[in-house]
Amino acid sequence: MQTLLAFRVEVCEHRSHTVKVVFDGEVQQRSLVVSGATRPAGPGQDAAEPAAPGSARWWAERVAAARRRRPRVGGLSTERVVAAALEVMRSGGVDTLTVRAVADHLGTSSGSLYRHIASRDELIALIADHVLGDIRLVRTGRGWRHDVEGLMRELRRVLLTQPLPASTGRNQSGYGPNALRLVDAALGRFLDAGLAPRQAAFAASTVIQYVAGVVEIERSAAGRGAHGAVGADGFGQLVAGLPADQFAALRTAGDAYVSMPADEVFSYGMSRFLDGIASEIAAGRPDGSSPATR
Repeated sequence: MQTLLAFRVEVCEHRSHTVKVVFDGEVQQRSLVVSGATRPAGPGQDAAEPAAPGSARWWAERVAAARRRRPRVGGLSTERVVAAALEVMRSGGVDTLTVRAVADHLGTSSGSLYRHIASRDELIALIADHVLGDIRLVRTGRGWRHDVEGLMRELRRVLLTQPLPASTGRNQSGYGPNALRLVDAALGRFLDAGLAPRQAAFAASTVIQYVAGVVEIERSAAGRGAHGAVGADGFGQLVAGLPADQFAALRTAGDAYVSMPADEVFSYGMSRFLDGIASEIAAGRPDGSSPATR
């Protein structure tokens, strides 16, 4: 059993009932903490569980807490904390990202940061949303299809270069201001194309999931790059050694499959998806149902 030393309980941010439990100078457990904001319990009710970092309620509570807070001139801000967290990751990688490391980078104490950030998970949620702010939302003036293509390429560009591992971003909900800005832009483009709200929701969700999935594969160790699939050296030798009466399609098109660059695969999938949306617009589904429910 792990021995717990230097145990103490600190109560701070008393107006929002924040409690920290500290072992050996490191915060190990907290109750009622939501970055300085909690949902008040009603008479006879237990206090609400802290909202999961990145969730809609977590973001709503952060906004409410920020409105109540009186910032000090020259003091810490969420923007400064996020910028410091990015610097920590750039210099040492995501494994070095801790509240203490960010505090050290800022030349302050971990306790000072807990007014803005309650945990490493909150740091990651803020960073994941921050990087989406680099997406440029451009209207081409050439119609909905060109606008959606531009949005998809921008999302791919930003996700390919963002500092968090793909798996980390996948575990975060997307309700921050920059994520909502992205969703709003996607929905708006499909609504402008003439889709009903339900159709636009299906289309926007598919766009975001398609790009995120493609990027996750591209960023993986077994993904696809500028020269085709990773690890495909010796593919011809491999196929040649397979049973002659099997894998006929692989013998016919296998070389093309492993040699296609990632950019071309992405563009092909995007075009086929938008062809389907164009067909849906032409067909006019006033009920907004998905093809799977018809």
